[in-house]
This record gives sequence, C-alpha cells and structure tokens, in this order.
Amino acid sequence: MRTAYIDEWGKPFSIREIPKPQPGPGQVLVRIRVTGVCHTDLHQWKGDWPSLRAVMEANNVRILGHEGVGVVEDIGPGVVRLQKGDRVGVPWMNDWDGVCEICLSGYPHWCPNAKYTSAHVNGTYAEYAVISEKAAPRIPKELSDVDVAGMLCGGITAYGAVRKLVTEIRLPPGKPIAIIGAAGGLGHYAVQIAKAFGYTVVGIDVGSERVEFVRKLGADYAVDASDAERFIKDKLGGVYASLVFAPRISGYNLGIKILRTLGTLVVIGAPASSEGPFAAVPIDILVSGMKIIPSIVGVTHEFEELFNLAVQGKVRSHVALVEPLTRVNEVFEKLEKAQYTGRAVLQVQ
Repeated sequence: MRTAYIDEWGKPFSIREIPKPQPGPGQVLVRIRVTGVCHTDLHQWKGDWPSLRAVMEANNVRILGHEGVGVVEDIGPGVVRLQKGDRVGVPWMNDWDGVCEICLSGYPHWCPNAKYTSAHVNGTYAEYAVISEKAAPRIPKELSDVDVAGMLCGGITAYGAVRKLVTEIRLPPGKPIAIIGAAGGLGHYAVQIAKAFGYTVVGIDVGSERVEFVRKLGADYAVDASDAERFIKDKLGGVYASLVFAPRISGYNLGIKILRTLGTLVVIGAPASSEGPFAAVPIDILVSGMKIIPSIVGVTHEFEELFNLAVQGKVRSHVALVEPLTRVNEVFEKLEKAQYTGRAVLQVQ
C-alpha cells in the first residue's frame, strides 16, 4: 500500500510502498479515502513530545494520521458490529480493554491498555489502516468524506471539551466562556459546538484575519489575544471557563488570567514539552477556587452526538486545503507557519 512515511524525525515524508496490514481479532481493515491533518501530527513528526516519540519507536510506527475516513474492506475474527462496506472513521482511539476500572468509570481515553492510531498502530496517511471495531464510528450518509475527516479528532476533541462544561462542572447555558485558539483546526469546531450548547462565546486568536474568521463562525465576541484580558475583564468581569486549544503555553497563561472566581481551566492544546509549564501558582488556585480539568479526544458514542449536530447543520468543518497525499510535505509547511484557518485534508484514494 502507498503511504507517507517518516524516514527521519522532522525530515520530509517519503511516499513509500509497504505491505498492507491485516485485521486481528476484533479488528477491521479500512481502505482509507481521505485523512485529516491534525496539529498533533506536526508535533509527532517533529518529535516534540519525547514520551510519545518513544511509544512510536517502540511500536515501529512511522505513519501518521488519525482522522481517516474509509470503507471496511475486511474483518477479523469476532467482529459483530461492523461489516464489509460500512463507511467508518479511524480516529486517535484505536482500542481499549473495556474491563479495567478506568474504562468502567467511563474514561477509556486513559485506559492503561489503550492503543492510539499513529502511536501504537500505524496511522491513516496510508491506503489502509486497522482499528478495533468498538473504536470505529459509523459515519452518516449525509456527511461527506472531506467534511467529516476533521471531526474525527479536531471535532470530537472540541466536542468532548465543551461537553465537560455540562457533565463535569454543570455550567448553565448562557454563561460566558472563552475559547483560546478559536480559529484553529480544533477551536473553530469548539466555537460552533459551544454556541449549539447555548453558551456565550468569546473566541480568541491572533491577527485580524483569524479574528474575523472567528466572528464569522458565530462567536458572540471575537478578540485578538493581545486585547483579550482587558476586553473580557471590562466587558464580562471574567469568564466561567477557559478552553485552551492553542498549543502554546502563552494560551494557558492567558486562560488563567481571564477566569472568574471558581472558574475552570480546560486543558486541551498540547504545546511542545520544551515550552515548559504554565503559571498556575498553588496559592492563587486556593484563593480563586480555580478548577483544572483535562479533556482528550472522544469515544464512539460521543461521535454519534457530534455527527447529529453536523447533520442538523449546527457544526461544520471549515476546510481550507484539500491536497493529494503526495503533497503532504507542502501541507505540513503551511500548517507549521499557520498559513490557513480551519482544516486541511489529504486525499488518499
């Protein structure tokens, strides 16, 4: 099968033919049509996160991508939910054991035996990928391959983060929240999802073009990061939650500054480890009552909820680039330089 292959960390991909994988017990083989490009891919390619790079090296993974859309071509022993011909997604969560305390508590994202697409298992910058059937969401016929690709990580990660405002901190609709990195591949979904949930949305990004994009997404307020602290404190007295999608420590420091008392910082964007920690001082946390919660990707039943919003027209992907797999290096160059808003998609077949 044809792949975009990492020969050396941070160096251009090579287009290489390798044997296609075979599905094992409980797995399906998916023929990939398109795959989204996630900012996580850029960090993986550069080796920015030593712990994740070590996982990839230990599993001999050299193919990125975890936003694949395709059709089930073959099934392994024990598969009961999916059948050949089903159109499914291949997201970041590739498998989990389903029986440990963490899974049974409803958090398979942190299962100690979880496997991640493009970390433990080769990813979707390839003509084929394997995934456990429980991790592969069916895709509604109303959604196109290109539109749904970015939802498989960017969309579901944004959905899971906004959903936690309801399920974990019980924040009522109408309250003001901030989305930092609102013009990005994840943030642009979060703006739409938060509006669908009924929140007052302050979308924050950098530069007039990106701020205007956030305004067009439907944010109640679209603000440049350089003005955000002053604007939010003067206009709103602070926000009840800061959802940080920007992969920059500066985004977290801003998110903390604009919180009201008893506000919540939602940790989503993952800066390079070299950026160090953000400025959460224990005494300030105690005095303000600030809560800090992590939010990472999503699992199969949450995809159904997100896809329902998309079918209703409340959430859609803003796709800036659609390029063949062979142009992956050019797409990565543009991603690294932040030369587009929204999402990029690679056509594999």
